[in-house]
Amino acid sequence: MKRVALLFGAAAVLAWLPAGAVASWYEDFDSYTAGTVLDDVGGWYGWDDVSSVAGVVSDTQAYSAPNSIAIDGGDGDAVHPFTPITEGQWTFTAWQYVPSDLDALTYFIINNEYQHGGPHDWAIENHYDPSLGLVWDQIRDPDILNPLPLIYDQWTEIRVEIDLDTNFMEQYYDGDLLSSGTWNIYAGGVIAIANVDLYAPHFVEVYYDDLSLVPEPTAGLLLLAGAVAVIRRR
Repeated sequence: MKRVALLFGAAAVLAWLPAGAVASWYEDFDSYTAGTVLDDVGGWYGWDDVSSVAGVVSDTQAYSAPNSIAIDGGDGDAVHPFTPITEGQWTFTAWQYVPSDLDALTYFIINNEYQHGGPHDWAIENHYDPSLGLVWDQIRDPDILNPLPLIYDQWTEIRVEIDLDTNFMEQYYDGDLLSSGTWNIYAGGVIAIANVDLYAPHFVEVYYDDLSLVPEPTAGLLLLAGAVAVIRRR
């Protein structure tokens, strides 16, 4: 009888987990042919569904061979909308390659609200500025008081740790803390993860690879692990 009760307890913990807690997304661009325009392909589009600004699959650079996404063309603006995620703890990771001849500001953006044609709202807007050689979080550090050095000609991790339940975030560039604070910083906005936006209004290509959005372990998962351990000991 004790064994049955413990099994029921483990099932109850599973039922308690937040909706979508096991959902995740990963993109390495390796299932596409180099040269593919990512316009309504694999969930990718150009901003506001404008095909001319969509990203292109490239084998020029890759964090995990053979492909990455290249953003350029003077107004490149690749987006991947999600069904909005509104609860739980999540980590968004992207690997970025910025060449040393970058000719203008490039951007990494996560929207907390996005639909083609609007509405749009910004939770993350990182600026990578070759004229200053700096990276900063434009939303939380508009005066550029706490930037980090821009890294060129190598793959560099961008990592954003998001707690939607407390409306808090921390983000890291090459393992160093870039910024932290409120996730949805604008009053009245939606607390959600809705879209990633790779915006590159310049002519030199910038590359991204191995993007992921994954849930972090919750208290429910820890409780479940404990329940299973007790069952095994019985």
